[in-house]
Amino acid sequence: MFLLVSCKKKEIDFKTDPPDPNSITKVAASGCYSHPIIDNMPTGNTNADTIERPTILGDHRTNPYTIYNMQQAYQNLGITNVPVTVTDLYVRFLPNSAEQFSALDSILDSQGLELFDAPMDYDVLEEGDYYQDPAIPDSLVTWQYAVVPPSFQFPSGITYQVLSQIHIPGDNYTAVETEAERLASRIDSIICSNGGGGGGGEARTIEPNVPMCPDDYHWDFTLHECVCNCCPPGYQWNGDQCEPITPPPPPGPSPDAQVPAGAITVTDNNFGTTPAVRIARVVAKRWFKIERTYTDNNGHFQFTKRFKHKVKINVKFKNSFAAIKVFRLTQFWRMLYPITATIGVFEGNKSNINHNFDKINTTVAAHGNLFWAGATVHNSVLEYRDYAAQENFGAPPNHLKIFITRWAHGSGMTPMWNKRWFSGLPQEVAFTFFVGLIYLPAAGATAFFTVLKHEVDMGISYRGPNNDYATFFSDDLKTTAYHELTHASHYAALGNGWYGQFVNSEINQVINTFFNSANSPYGDGNNMDSPIIALGESWAYHIGQYLADRQYGAASHLAGEQFTNFANGDIPGLNCHLIALENYNPNLANYPFNWIPKGLFYDMMDNRNENAPVVDQVLGYTNQQFFNAFGSGITALQAYRQNLLQQTGNNPQVTNLFQQYGY
Repeated sequence: MFLLVSCKKKEIDFKTDPPDPNSITKVAASGCYSHPIIDNMPTGNTNADTIERPTILGDHRTNPYTIYNMQQAYQNLGITNVPVTVTDLYVRFLPNSAEQFSALDSILDSQGLELFDAPMDYDVLEEGDYYQDPAIPDSLVTWQYAVVPPSFQFPSGITYQVLSQIHIPGDNYTAVETEAERLASRIDSIICSNGGGGGGGEARTIEPNVPMCPDDYHWDFTLHECVCNCCPPGYQWNGDQCEPITPPPPPGPSPDAQVPAGAITVTDNNFGTTPAVRIARVVAKRWFKIERTYTDNNGHFQFTKRFKHKVKINVKFKNSFAAIKVFRLTQFWRMLYPITATIGVFEGNKSNINHNFDKINTTVAAHGNLFWAGATVHNSVLEYRDYAAQENFGAPPNHLKIFITRWAHGSGMTPMWNKRWFSGLPQEVAFTFFVGLIYLPAAGATAFFTVLKHEVDMGISYRGPNNDYATFFSDDLKTTAYHELTHASHYAALGNGWYGQFVNSEINQVINTFFNSANSPYGDGNNMDSPIIALGESWAYHIGQYLADRQYGAASHLAGEQFTNFANGDIPGLNCHLIALENYNPNLANYPFNWIPKGLFYDMMDNRNENAPVVDQVLGYTNQQFFNAFGSGITALQAYRQNLLQQTGNNPQVTNLFQQYGY
C-alpha cells in the first residue's frame, strides 16, 4: 500500500512564520503543508494487532546531505576548514530472487551495513511491518535501500542504482546537519508552492538516472542538463534560485544531539520478571545517518554517534550466533529478514530508551507475541551456549537461521538445511512443523518451499500446547528451543553424514505417519529409521528438560507432556522438568513413543536408586561424558552404550539400565 499526501492551501505570512524543519512547514505563496521530516511518525501497528500493516509514505523530501547542500551549510556557519567530500552513497538494490536477496544481505551484513525496504528520503506517515514498492508485485522482492561507503564493491548480477552521493558530517558538526536540513526544507517549500512535491496529489519520484552534476552545478529538469549555480555578488544559490546572502548566526551544537542509549528486556512469565535481551542488534537511524550496536549481557545498549532531534530505533533479533526469523504466508522472501521491532522514534533525552517485549495472553496472533517469542528464543541461544560451556558438551554452529511459527502442529524441527544441501521438501514435513494449521495455496507453496529448503536451520512453534496460548510459559518455549539446539550441536559435532541420516530418517517417518496422528512424527519404533531416531531424540529430550530445570528450577511450569504421559505423581525435591525425566516409563502401553528412552540419561546422572518405573542403580555420570560417547559412526543406542562403557569403565549396572529401556 502506498499513500501520497497533497499540499493544502492556507494563507500565511512567510516573514513571521518561517519554515521549521522540525514541525509542519507552512509556505506563504501557496500555503502548502509538508509533513514532518523522515522517521517522525508513530507506528501504525500495536502489540494487540493480529495483522501485518504496510508502511505508508508521504512526500518525497529534498536530500539535505547532498554535497552542494552540505557545502552551503558549512559556508553559512562560517566553517571553512572542513573538506566536504563524499562520505557515503545512498543506493538501492533490486534482487531478482530470494537467493539474491539472501546473498546481498550477507554481503552488507558482513560489512556492518543495514538493508531497508523503504526509501530513506520520504516522510513516513505510518510505520508498519513492511514496505512494498507499488511498481513491484507483492510476489517479487522489492527495492532494498542502503547507505554504503564510496569504496563499496557492488555484487555482480544484482541490479543497483546510486541515488545520491552524500556527505554525513562528523559527530562534532551536528549544527551543520541542522543548517543542511533548514536549507533542504526551504527547497521543499519552494517546490510545494510551485505545485511540485506532494502538490496535486503526486509525489516527486526518485530520479535514479539523473547525472551527478559537478560542484556548483544543478540538474535542470527543463533543459535536461547540468546548469551552473552562478549568482551575482551578494547572492547565493538556495537550491532553486539566487537569493540575497543573509546567513543565520552560527548555532552552537544542538542540545538535542545526543547519543542514544537504553536497555531491552523481555517478559519472563515464569518468574514474573523482565530479564535482559542479550546480544541483540539495535539500529539507530535518522535520514542516512545509521549506526548499529548490540545489547550487552544486561540488555544495555550504547551508540557512539550523536543523533539530533528525532531518531528511529529498531531491535533485530540477530547476532553472530543466530538470526531469529518468522514464517510468512505472503511475500515469502520477507522471511529472510530477521524479526525486527521498531520500538519508537525518540527525541529530547535519548539516554534512557528502555523497551520491554511483553507477552499478550489474548491470542497467539497478537503482533506483540511475535516479538515476545522472538526475544525468548533469541535469549535461549545464548543461554544454551552458556550451559554447554559449563557442562562441557558441544555448542551449536554459529550463524543459525531459526524460524519461529504460530501455524505448526509439531513443536520444532532442526533440519539444518541452510548449512547442508537438501534437494527437496516433502509437503508433509512443511505442514507438520511449519504451516500445518493454515491453508497454503498451491501457487504460494512452491515459493514458500523454495525459501524453506535453502534457508531453514531450525523451526520452532510458539503456539503453545493444545493451542492454549494463555497458559504458554517462557519455559515451555525455551524447553523446545533447548531441545532443538541440542540437535544443532549434534550436527556440529558429528558432521553431515550422521546428521543427514538422522534427519532423513525423521522425514521418512513424518511422511509415513502423516495420516496416522498416533504415531506422528517419529513412527512406531519398529522400522529401520527407529534406532537413530531413538538415539538422537532421547539425548535432545534429556538436555531440553535438564537445561529448562537449570534455568527455572522451582519456577518451572507444569507443561502437558511432563506429567500427562508419564506421571507417577510428584517427587519431593524435584521440579517438573526433572520429574518428566525421572518419571519416564518405557513400559507405558498407551504412549506411542515409549521406545524413545527419554529418561535414560538422567537416570545415569542422579543419585536416586528408585525401583519404578525402572530399577536405577547408576549415578554420577555427566553430560560431558554422555556427549563424548557419541560418534559419527554410532547410529543406535546399543552401539552408543558400548562406546560409553569403553570411555567410562565397564559398569554392569549401565548395561542393566539400558536393557530396562529396551536397549
